[in-house]
Amino acid sequence: MGGLRLVGQQRIALMICLIAVLSARTVAVPIIDSNVQMRIDQIVNDAIAEHCTPGAALVIGTAKGIIYSKGYGRLTYDLDSASVTLDTMWDLASCSKATATTIATLLLIQDGKLGLDDHVFKFLPMFDTEDKRAITIRHLLSHTSGLPAYTNAEKVEADRRPGESRADALIRWIANLPLVYKTGEGLRYSCLNFIVLARVNEEVSGVSQETLLRRRVFVPLRMLNSGYYLSERQKALCAPTVGKPNFRQGVVHDPLAYYLQSHGYHCSGNAGFFSSANDLSNLCRMILSNGSWEGRCILRPEIVDLIFTNQVPQSLGVSRGAGWALYSRYPYATELNVGPQKACVGHDGYTGTYIHLDRMSGTFLIILTNRVYPDDTARLNLARPILTILRQSDPLYTAMN
Repeated sequence: MGGLRLVGQQRIALMICLIAVLSARTVAVPIIDSNVQMRIDQIVNDAIAEHCTPGAALVIGTAKGIIYSKGYGRLTYDLDSASVTLDTMWDLASCSKATATTIATLLLIQDGKLGLDDHVFKFLPMFDTEDKRAITIRHLLSHTSGLPAYTNAEKVEADRRPGESRADALIRWIANLPLVYKTGEGLRYSCLNFIVLARVNEEVSGVSQETLLRRRVFVPLRMLNSGYYLSERQKALCAPTVGKPNFRQGVVHDPLAYYLQSHGYHCSGNAGFFSSANDLSNLCRMILSNGSWEGRCILRPEIVDLIFTNQVPQSLGVSRGAGWALYSRYPYATELNVGPQKACVGHDGYTGTYIHLDRMSGTFLIILTNRVYPDDTARLNLARPILTILRQSDPLYTAMN
């Protein structure tokens, strides 16, 4: 009987996803004609010519497919370096928070193993202290826990106990850091929130975050070039982030993620996830399809809604979705993008990555670069000018002018 009930539940979930997809209204999408393509190409090629990044991959698409996609430049500035393709893998840096850790958390919420308002100490007893006891999963997802923005890996290592793993030492260290404000009474973007969240995901699921995501997301979505711990084949596909003599390719750039992931298994929820433009396109299409992918329900629609719904108390006067930035300012959003069904969300990464989801127009934008190569001196923001072009080419938005 238990098996029959499970099948029934799966059928119900599938029906919900299918209804959500079929009932989704058809909207106008950006008109990516030759002129728009030329303008976008010019922006990216200028950045490469000015040595702001050796290369880039870009995708514009909808739930139904790709509108425009292209690889630009090379993996490094060397003339004999491989050209960027849509299968080139990139160190996503903080985009890992949105595309990996948040998705893992949403899966566990969907399974009933986690709740947004569950307290972290329930899963990590070292957080059962007077100042940390109030921290919940929602606080971590929305950066309202009060934890500091970052910490020093060298200090963590100096404090590590004999026989203690680096992952355990880092979690213990974070649990002992003083809060920068009382939980729930402020918002400070923090890598530590997502390092803790990934560890909660692993404690609750009983497997590494990578294993959880591979089983539930990467395999069904055919995300073959995505992961934390890469094979030699995958490393060769990666855009490097550090030049010689400390050349780094397919190994995470972020210091805390590098420290935590140096001995395998555990995943650093703040960074450390590698993926390609093609793979991330499938993930974005699934999200914009209300959690459905080729007739299979990955996330139920009400779970996907959490990404596009403000998770921050109204009294703070700011907004964040579950694991994603919730936008209100042009060109990232407009006055039309109000409410979960019309919201625009996104996330950027230190290495030069950016992902944008526009639920109202049903479109997404992926920009992947390795602007930190070779010495982390270049500065780059491709998202703003490209989003401006897309706003100007989308009938849905131009009609309001």
